[in-house]
Amino acid sequence: MSLLDRIKVCNNGMDVAAYAPFIVEGQRLGWVHSDFASALKPFEDVFLESDNAVTLRDGFNDYRSRSDAVLPVLRSLDADGWFSGWRDEAYPVGTGFYDEAFLEMERTAVPRFGVPAFGVHVNGFVRDGDDLLMWIARRADDKPTYPGMLDNMVAGGQPVGLGLLENVIKEAAEEAAVPAEIAGKAIPVGAISYQHEEDNCLKPDTMFVFDMELPKDFVPTNTDGELSGFKLLPVREVMAITADSAEFKFNCAAVNIDFFIRHGILTPEDPDYITLQRGLHQ
Repeated sequence: MSLLDRIKVCNNGMDVAAYAPFIVEGQRLGWVHSDFASALKPFEDVFLESDNAVTLRDGFNDYRSRSDAVLPVLRSLDADGWFSGWRDEAYPVGTGFYDEAFLEMERTAVPRFGVPAFGVHVNGFVRDGDDLLMWIARRADDKPTYPGMLDNMVAGGQPVGLGLLENVIKEAAEEAAVPAEIAGKAIPVGAISYQHEEDNCLKPDTMFVFDMELPKDFVPTNTDGELSGFKLLPVREVMAITADSAEFKFNCAAVNIDFFIRHGILTPEDPDYITLQRGLHQ
């Protein structure tokens, strides 16, 4: 195993041959697998399914009407087991983060439609002289996605109606009991993007990455039940775990690699350096 293997897992969804474009108002917003396209056929008053595309029907002329039309379809599909844990958290659906959204969609349904999704990932770290230590979280065993895996200290999807730093502050409080006065000083350090395929879903995701330096005496505590605990580990130990195992959730491994590069832990002497850099920005 290697760090490059972690990047390859992130970017395993480059072939869209088994998928149909998801079209809204003449724009391709995502990709729908043929199996899920078949599940949309009974909802012909909302979706038009053909051999070539899945299209949101005409007649829903604004953000609200489109969102309201899609919601009961998603609830019905959720009852049929198509999604993994309804969150009651709406994501914007559009062509890009800075573009006007066409509608909003329940978070858990987004991968089935293969539309771009966004989130925030926060590296919580401590300085000990010249050494860096990272707070690493472990996901709860009953979490509906990637249970028991290692995670970044704070991470969360980007919902409708919340700014990026607002989301960092919210997630930091819920996941690690970080006071707002500390979380509000988290530094935006870039974005990571990938196209991942899993369970017949395409995930063209972008993660906005933040670094948050913490006081030495701060110990994170989970408050929302989504994490089972935290460990403070030397950064080189985190790099070894990331390289030598698949313990980290796949996109959290990418955030780790970005941290190693930016902080000079992973240097240009590594023969995979350029390939890793490119793989973080698909």
